[in-house]
Amino acid sequence: MRVLQLGNDNWEKKYTIPEDMEWHFNDFSFEEKKATKKKGIKSYDVILVTGKTNLTNDQLKKLKQLISPYHVLYSSNLNTELDDHEKYFLKSIAAQKIKEEPQYLIDRLPIRYFSGQSGLRIFPSQLKLNEHVVKIYEFEEQGHLKVNLDTHNEWVNLGTYKSGVFIDPDKQINFWLSLKNFNFQVRLRIFIQQPGTDGDVKEQRVIDLSSFNKDEYFSQIEASEHYRTATLNLEVKGSGDLIIGVLHSRWGRDGAGNFIAGGQRIVNPQTRDDIAYYFNPGDLKPPLNVYFSGAREAEGFEAYFLFKGLKAPMLLFTDMRLNIGQFYDDKDNFFEQEIIKTIKSKLNELGFDESQLLVNGISMGTYPAIKYGAKMSAHAINVAKPLVNLGYIASRTALDRPDEFETMFDIDKGIGTATDRDDLKKIDENFWKEFDKQDLSKTRFFAGYMINDDYDDKAVKELKESPAVKQAAQFSAKGFPGRHNDDPQVNYWFIDRLNELLREDFGRDNEKRN
Repeated sequence: MRVLQLGNDNWEKKYTIPEDMEWHFNDFSFEEKKATKKKGIKSYDVILVTGKTNLTNDQLKKLKQLISPYHVLYSSNLNTELDDHEKYFLKSIAAQKIKEEPQYLIDRLPIRYFSGQSGLRIFPSQLKLNEHVVKIYEFEEQGHLKVNLDTHNEWVNLGTYKSGVFIDPDKQINFWLSLKNFNFQVRLRIFIQQPGTDGDVKEQRVIDLSSFNKDEYFSQIEASEHYRTATLNLEVKGSGDLIIGVLHSRWGRDGAGNFIAGGQRIVNPQTRDDIAYYFNPGDLKPPLNVYFSGAREAEGFEAYFLFKGLKAPMLLFTDMRLNIGQFYDDKDNFFEQEIIKTIKSKLNELGFDESQLLVNGISMGTYPAIKYGAKMSAHAINVAKPLVNLGYIASRTALDRPDEFETMFDIDKGIGTATDRDDLKKIDENFWKEFDKQDLSKTRFFAGYMINDDYDDKAVKELKESPAVKQAAQFSAKGFPGRHNDDPQVNYWFIDRLNELLREDFGRDNEKRN
């Protein structure tokens, strides 16, 4: 780990620095000269601002290129000492205040500010139920198991997850369980196996899942230099119905963020399902680029480097429900309301309005980009491989995509009430009824699509026929031969339109920007 400290008091001389931590104190100008050489400093993992930096505006601009947002930490008493350029640097890099003692902070840096992200889903079908306890159960769909039981006010083992969890070395692990619970106490018993042992488990932990705090994970298993494996048991106490959802296992950052530093979550308190978002203030200049990740089996954010490279403010969303996401929607409109609220909050934080909002999405991400972008009358909606007829996609499964995307029925059930043909049709009717009345008179709309799309081949045709689109400031569509995932050229077209918007409407020529 490479750490740069800027200030007056060198912490390296006062505190213990881990052996694998490369510490630099006020030597940015020296390393800056070597940055173009192969062996020079290309980036820092963390920057600590503990005093006035004495760096010029040009140096701060170059320094910003060597660090990721949220990886800059500063002493809380600095505001009166810093000049305007330094304050701008801290704001534009989403710097965080230091709230801990120096030695404790130094020791925690490696488990908070590492590169990469990881998260996996463990489905309720992986839960081997205790047949002596559970007599009545049913799978509502892939992501939810409903059990009915009475534990007679005693703790009982509901079941054991068939697959063990691998705990990476030097990584914390967070567990999060989606569930609908009204009459039960629930806890997770974790048996941790050390490498090279004979199978005798000496370490176990019991995690209470009954209490709920949307800002905190149930558990953070502390990092260790060795890999470990964990076996998980689910224990309950109570009577009635209990709906068990997906269990998530994710790399933790000791409170510094979800998936990546600065990542936040939106959590539905009724189901404990969650969606994550990440805000990067960029250069604090318009527009705000919103992007919805497409379908992802691995949990985490998509297109981070694409939007970071544009230098403009960005807001990324990712949907971790079911096995690839759930199109950022639900029957109660909870996530719709919270997502729109989050976008508006970031616009307000930047001092922007909807005329400075670009909403983007590819594949699964096009549904929220189109639906929520239209509701907000965004300056532009930019999508590739649009999917909006979610009921129609499911109805095509048998003949057009046999055994390929049956998850679509589970997604539709989470948005509608059932999955028969009439309900699937109603899902799409409700979408168009709502979309057609939106005001797109100030919105530029771009849609790259696959001519032979085997998911939603009606999307662009129906968009063209929509009263809302007919009144749009612009609607441009470009078709590419092939099925949904046949040709990546549609994604490149999407990126070209994004750069076109930034250049033509906001005067941002990214090829000329530093």
